[in-house]
Amino acid sequence: MKSIRVTLVEDNILHRFLYSNFIKSYPSCTIEIETFENGLEAWEHFNSIKDRPSLFPDLLLLDLNMPIMNGWELVENLAVNQFDFIYKSTIYIISSSSISLDTNKIYDYEFLDGYMIKPINRQDIHKILDHTLGKNNN
Repeated sequence: MKSIRVTLVEDNILHRFLYSNFIKSYPSCTIEIETFENGLEAWEHFNSIKDRPSLFPDLLLLDLNMPIMNGWELVENLAVNQFDFIYKSTIYIISSSSISLDTNKIYDYEFLDGYMIKPINRQDIHKILDHTLGKNNN
């Protein structure tokens, strides 16, 4: 059975719990999941594994509005510092923001795969995982 790595960056503890459970319930593959409460924690993690590409996520689910370092700041840091995994991984923004400034900003980053507005459910997460598996099989 295929295995994928998922990184979830979400400051809301309830959303982290729900989305983690949705991810773990995905039946089509084995999933290794890591969670971070803000962009800075994720950024420090990515820097710590920079020389070990096998540890980078196949899927990055990223909230925007977080303390310390928001989602857009993390995306910009990954792009500017040339983390190659961003072009191979599936990256979805999952945010409560429906303002066009945020929803249209994904077009500034060719490596972003999509934008989902909260609340999202198990089926939404499973669709993203389906997309990730399809992308990784090509």
